[in-house]
Amino acid sequence: MFKKVLYATDLSESSLGVLNSLPNFKCLGIEEVVVLRVINITRLLGARGINIDSYVKEIEKESIPKLEKIVGRIGDMGYKARLVIPLPVGDPVGEIAKIAEEEAVDAILMGSRGRSTIKAIVLGSTAEGIINKTDIPVVVFKGNGKIFDRIIYAHDFSKKAENLGKYVRFVAKSCKSDVVVVHILERGEVLEERWLNRIVTGLREDGINVKIVIGEGNPPKEIVKIAEIENATCIFVGRSGVGSRILGSTADFVVRYSKVPVFVV
Repeated sequence: MFKKVLYATDLSESSLGVLNSLPNFKCLGIEEVVVLRVINITRLLGARGINIDSYVKEIEKESIPKLEKIVGRIGDMGYKARLVIPLPVGDPVGEIAKIAEEEAVDAILMGSRGRSTIKAIVLGSTAEGIINKTDIPVVVFKGNGKIFDRIIYAHDFSKKAENLGKYVRFVAKSCKSDVVVVHILERGEVLEERWLNRIVTGLREDGINVKIVIGEGNPPKEIVKIAEIENATCIFVGRSGVGSRILGSTADFVVRYSKVPVFVV
């Protein structure tokens, strides 16, 4: 399921933190890591007095030695690693999505600074943009440490949540993870115990240790809160739909406010 992944970095502290967690992915059977940095020129377009070609060359000169060291470090972890050369130039969201599809990767790995200002909420982060730009699974990292020890599986009984379950099951079996199945009851909703029991039974048949947590209220807020209470090490959540940039969707909110890595499918 996971043989080749794309690691997108802007060389910021948050994106470099992903490297510390890469050894955790050994249990998934990853063989190759493609390293990518996009030179972002979107803020320069239309600006006066700026030579974009010179700017790009300067960033390349500064970045490539650092990126080559990253490739070497990943190689030392036992992965096959390579850098995308030349460095793509343009909008990071569009370029990352394009390279990921061209490389036919199984997942995109990236860091997140965590956004909370009104401006950031309106504009969205690169991570949120990627989630809404492609249907490739995205892992957004927060902090370091073990990732797959205790998984929150957010389930709303939808088809996308069922699809998400395939990844939860694979990761939990491969990495011997505990799984907390979380369902949030919204106003007027009646719990469908038959569906819930079927989901849990399927996981337990695979030898996975499962716990059920039922919350009430606003789904994304409750998912983030329950993840903290349950000492989760990551959250698995379904995206709202490719190409539909829905501000405030569950995946966007969880990515923005979760304190642990988020796996979005």
